[in-house]
Amino acid sequence: MSHKIAIIFLDEIHHVYHFVSVAVELSKTNQVHILTHSGKNTFLHASLQKLNNKNVIVEKMPTAAFREFTDRIKGRQLPRKGFWIKKHKKYILTNFDAIIFTDYYHKYLLKSREDRNKPKFIFLEHGTPGRAYAYNMDILDFDFHLQCGKFHNKSLKEKKLLNDQYKITGYPKLDVVKLDDTERIFANNKPTVLYNPHFTPPLSSWHFMGLEILEFFYKLKDYNLIFAPHINLFNKVGGDDPALIPQKFRTAENIHIDLGSDKSVNMTYTKTADIYMGDVSSQVYEFMTNPRPCIFLNPEGVDYKDDINYRFWQCGDVINSINELNEALKITKENHQKTYKSIQEEITSENYYTEEGSTPSERAASAINEYLDNVL
Repeated sequence: MSHKIAIIFLDEIHHVYHFVSVAVELSKTNQVHILTHSGKNTFLHASLQKLNNKNVIVEKMPTAAFREFTDRIKGRQLPRKGFWIKKHKKYILTNFDAIIFTDYYHKYLLKSREDRNKPKFIFLEHGTPGRAYAYNMDILDFDFHLQCGKFHNKSLKEKKLLNDQYKITGYPKLDVVKLDDTERIFANNKPTVLYNPHFTPPLSSWHFMGLEILEFFYKLKDYNLIFAPHINLFNKVGGDDPALIPQKFRTAENIHIDLGSDKSVNMTYTKTADIYMGDVSSQVYEFMTNPRPCIFLNPEGVDYKDDINYRFWQCGDVINSINELNEALKITKENHQKTYKSIQEEITSENYYTEEGSTPSERAASAINEYLDNVL
């Protein structure tokens, strides 16, 4: 049975790889529309082209004229989701059998759907669940939930947040990433460290020691450094000012800074780095799909050992200050082989469901098709 399915995309580019391959798979048997803002969406179109898309329809839909004007004045690159959805609510709710979300802004449509049988709301995660954000009560609003692995499924069940209808299908982003060429960032053979701080101020190491880390690598030429924070750190969400980064770091031969290009979301850096250094970004789980040394930064001295929100800190040494970094770098390779490699492999198997003979994107599309065939 063919269905009409919408995917709403009003986010930064780091969401794209989490839904685009599923959209292409679904479009082989369904009518699939990506409903998005009226901006250029270059990364979205390039990603669809990479997947040889023939059928997915991208609908660019403007926000209200007044809202567009105020967004422009305030320097917003993206429309505010609530206003955009309010403008297009009737169209969305009356023209589709299902709507796929990669975030929790379904709430702008939930009340208006009332008790109608459709459209069904489907949730597709936009990253590897690793922190409290993945355990939002709003997740129970969805009619169907696609999950990437058994660990998240178990955690949802324990927290009484497991939807009545769900399927564990794997991590679709990995299907898209494997189509990208691995790019060399530095022309030398020095070990490369990826520094990938999160954007949330109470949790991010950047706000406590970020500039000290850049200075450390500026002086210590034994390593290359890729500084590629979460894409939200230096935009409206994180609110930090890129001008705070001194020019000397931007021109240093052994430092590469990327505050939000395509490479910061398509795993270019997590694939090419030798060592991961960060705090609470779930990108470390993507890095660990090919196990390598990790160093975690805990400048506030958080008591993390029995806290599930810091599960990834089991996978490398945890340090509290810049004074410990030099020693941590010296021993990280040995400690990885001795202790952390096997832990990373186990956590990866828990995070990402795999199955011979099919891809995560194929399994996700099949699960959605089966669900909709059964309920509509």
